[in-house]
Amino acid sequence: MTTVIVKFKYPENLSRNQAIERMKVAAKMFENMDGLNSKQFTFDEKNQTFMTIYNWQNLEKAKTLFNDNFIPDFEKRVGCKPSFEIFDCIIMVDNRVGDTIVWD
Repeated sequence: MTTVIVKFKYPENLSRNQAIERMKVAAKMFENMDGLNSKQFTFDEKNQTFMTIYNWQNLEKAKTLFNDNFIPDFEKRVGCKPSFEIFDCIIMVDNRVGDTIVWD
């Protein structure tokens, strides 16, 4: 499994409700995305920062989105430059299904 964490800050300040509306629109593009297990959208209203967390089936699938075009495409679409980090996800607890998965 692969986890990617993206951090960014919109050029203008947003309320929590405005952030939710924007993220609801953005979420649609990730529904049924090949290789994406889950994505969480987070927002720190006080600091006006967003963090999105992706869980991918593997690094190859993650790289279909996080390639050389990711930052310029994101900047064009959202209006700010993101940072991102890719991690090897070694253990995941999923309480929704009562399971802990370990990837050796």
